[in-house]
Amino acid sequence: MMSKSLSRYPVLTLISWGIAGLVLLPLIGLGWGLLYPPAHPLIEQTASFVTLFQQSNAWRLLINTTLLALITSTLAGAIGLWFAWIEQRKQYPARQLLAILDLLPLAVPSYLIAATLRDSLGPGGLLSAWIQLPIFKGFIPAIIVLTLITVPYVHLLVSAALKNLSAQEEETAQCLGASSTKIFWQIIFPKLRPSFAFAWLIGLLYIISDFGAVAVLDTQVLTWRLYQAVDHQQLAKATLLGSVLLLLALSLLLIAKRVHGQQPPQSQIHNPKPTRRTTLTGGPLWLTYGLHLLVIGLGVVIPVIALAQWVLNGFIHQLHFAALWPPIADTLYVSVFSATLIVLLTLAPAWLVGRQYLSRTVEQLIYMTSSLPGILLAFGLLLWTLWIVDFLPNTNASYQWLLTSGILLFMGYAMRFMAEAYGGLKSAVMLYDPRLGETARILNSPRRRYVLQVMLPAFRPALGAAWLLVLLALIKELPVTLLLGGPMGIRTLSFRIFDRYQEAFLHDVGAAGLMLVMMSLTLVVITLRWRRHV
Repeated sequence: MMSKSLSRYPVLTLISWGIAGLVLLPLIGLGWGLLYPPAHPLIEQTASFVTLFQQSNAWRLLINTTLLALITSTLAGAIGLWFAWIEQRKQYPARQLLAILDLLPLAVPSYLIAATLRDSLGPGGLLSAWIQLPIFKGFIPAIIVLTLITVPYVHLLVSAALKNLSAQEEETAQCLGASSTKIFWQIIFPKLRPSFAFAWLIGLLYIISDFGAVAVLDTQVLTWRLYQAVDHQQLAKATLLGSVLLLLALSLLLIAKRVHGQQPPQSQIHNPKPTRRTTLTGGPLWLTYGLHLLVIGLGVVIPVIALAQWVLNGFIHQLHFAALWPPIADTLYVSVFSATLIVLLTLAPAWLVGRQYLSRTVEQLIYMTSSLPGILLAFGLLLWTLWIVDFLPNTNASYQWLLTSGILLFMGYAMRFMAEAYGGLKSAVMLYDPRLGETARILNSPRRRYVLQVMLPAFRPALGAAWLLVLLALIKELPVTLLLGGPMGIRTLSFRIFDRYQEAFLHDVGAAGLMLVMMSLTLVVITLRWRRHV
């Protein structure tokens, strides 16, 4: 298949394998760091990895990270499954509106939810009249915040699977006298198990990759301790922690691939019989409203109100606000440019794999790269840079140029969010009718005219949706920007929020946070409207 694509599309094939090969760069960097541990700039000799392993509490951090991921993903899986079930099978007041509002935490970055809840639930906070905690940080608060973020993923995936199930088997079981509980566990859930398991694993990967929430809540997990080690120039320690985090991420990726690959083949029902909705009453109804209140209230309403209150307090106390336009401009610059670049780069592998000209190994490498934690990708690229400059003339100047030119930043963005664009573009390629090209050749139509008047209109919805999804992810991105954008002088809204929160300038956090949430919500609305026409 490689030779077939190389002979027909040589440039696109080389681009595709080059993109897939990006995953090797941080792996090479970490491998080089393990073989030749970087010394601390203030210490001549580097401690052995055995000593570093003991000093860094790597085992405790690994256990904390794993427990956080398991507990949170299980809790989010239960809530997301319930939301999907009541959305598709039950009827109660405001069902459709609440189902949409449950997804809005996706538009609010985890670090903003963590920061606003930490302040609102603390002494003198927004909710201190009803709930006042002595401190809101650490392991349990991280579970709460990350659950709010991951519930929508389970809700979306399981709801889509439920929607495609036909009611025929359920109605037959009811006629035979089966109880509702037995029908769910013996008929419905086995069909939902692959989607639910995959959503659960996506939650696991997201949680071990999260940096913003655990940083704000000072949760002792691998991503936060890795950033602290890099920030303090403890590169050997950071290399060790990064390697442990990589092993954990790769283990989960292998499990995810195995679960996804073991999904039992199911006959596709083109016109599934809709299920008759039953009215939700009593205890389940109050439980449902309570869960809606928690997810929407803690995930969207309270963060927005808290951000507005911080801004208002700044005006009341006549505090100086840092200029907001520079981070807005930097956010738009890096996000728009990177989203456009990522979509253009993704076209090559999406076209070749979608038309079956290229091995799906490329696809698997793209998904693997984007599934690695952002802080790990960024640090791996830094180590790779340290390795590669040893082969270049004028090592120090070459290193500074690579850091400040933006090459590493845009490579990090591409690696982190390539999969966001790939899935939709590949689906569009697979749905595209190849007979249109044959018709154009029969009519001797110029290729440029065929591309502009036939192919481009056909792919425009998928291109637009992919671009918007990547743009939304880039606007909220934090760890890659912190490590690779700082040397360039890039100060995005996410950078401003994290930096000013560390310095306790909450009025600046509020202004930047409201602007970021406004931009994210706008993109979510545009994406939903766009998808109506896809």
